[in-house]
Amino acid sequence: MTVALSFGATFKAFRLEQNLSLSQAAGDIVGKSFLSKFERGQSAISAEKLWALLQRMNITVSEFQYRALGYTRTTSEAFFAQLREAVANNRQNIAAVDKLISQAEIRFTQTRLPTDRVNAIAARAIKYTILNGQKLPQDQIDYVADYLFRAEEWRSYHLQVISYMLIYLADATRRQIAQTLITQASKFQAIAGNREQATEILLNILALMIRDRHFQEVTEMLGLLAKNSGIQASLTSSIAFYALKSAYWFVSGEEARGRSELQWVFQTLHHLGEDEYAQALSHQWYQLTRQRIDYSPDMFDQD
Repeated sequence: MTVALSFGATFKAFRLEQNLSLSQAAGDIVGKSFLSKFERGQSAISAEKLWALLQRMNITVSEFQYRALGYTRTTSEAFFAQLREAVANNRQNIAAVDKLISQAEIRFTQTRLPTDRVNAIAARAIKYTILNGQKLPQDQIDYVADYLFRAEEWRSYHLQVISYMLIYLADATRRQIAQTLITQASKFQAIAGNREQATEILLNILALMIRDRHFQEVTEMLGLLAKNSGIQASLTSSIAFYALKSAYWFVSGEEARGRSELQWVFQTLHHLGEDEYAQALSHQWYQLTRQRIDYSPDMFDQD
C-alpha cells in the first residue's frame, strides 16, 4: 500500500517546522535520498514507512492527514462542528440547529446513508434538550441505538453520537453502552481523542445513575471500572470522577464520606487555580444530592 505523492510536501513542512535534517527525519527507516525524492513528489512511499516516520517526529496520523487534505473534515465532523457552534456559549441558536437538521434529512433522501439520518436525529436531540420538555420520538431513539449496536467497533463518530443521545436512551441501553466502552477500553485508550470522549460518556452515565438513585447499577459499574486499569486511570485522572463518587456516597447514606471527598475535590481545584470549574461541580453536586454546598475560593484562604 502506497500513499499519494502530494503527501511528500506535507511531510517536508512538518520536518522543517521541527528543524530536522533529512538524515534526522529518515533515521534507519528510509534512506536520505529516498526521503528527499518523496518530499519532492518524485517517489511514493509505503503507508507503513510513512507512519513510522511520523512516529519518529511525534506526529499523529490524524494531524498529518488533516493538513495533507487541506484541513478538511469529513461530512459528519463538519456537521457536528457546526452543531457545537450553534449551541455554544449558551447562545442556543435554534434556527441554526433547525437548518442543520433539514440539511441532514435532505442528504439522507439523496444518499440513504444511515449516518445522515443519525446526524439529523442527534441534532434534534440537542434541540429538544435546549427546549427542555420536548420528547424525541421513540422510533428515532431506537434507530440510533440499532445503528450503534450493529457496528462491530465504535470510533470517534459513534462516541459523538452517543454523547448527544445519552440523555434520551433507556437505562438498560446506557448500561450496555458503559459495558461496551469498558470492554473495548484498550481500543479507546490508544487514541487520545477517543479516550477523552469515552471517559466523558462514562462520567455522564454515572451522573445519570446517581441522579436516578440507581445505586446497584452504580456499584456494579464502579466494580467493572476497578477491574480495568487502563480506563480506571483515565477516569481517576479526571477530577469530575471524584466529584461524582462523592455525590454517590452522599446520597447512598455515607454522607460524611461524600462531604469529605467533595472537600478534597474543592481543595485540589483551588490549588490548581480552577475555581470556576469547582463552582460548576458545586452546582452539579446540588443537582445530584439536593444539598447545597456553595463553592468559594475564600473557603481555603487559610491554607
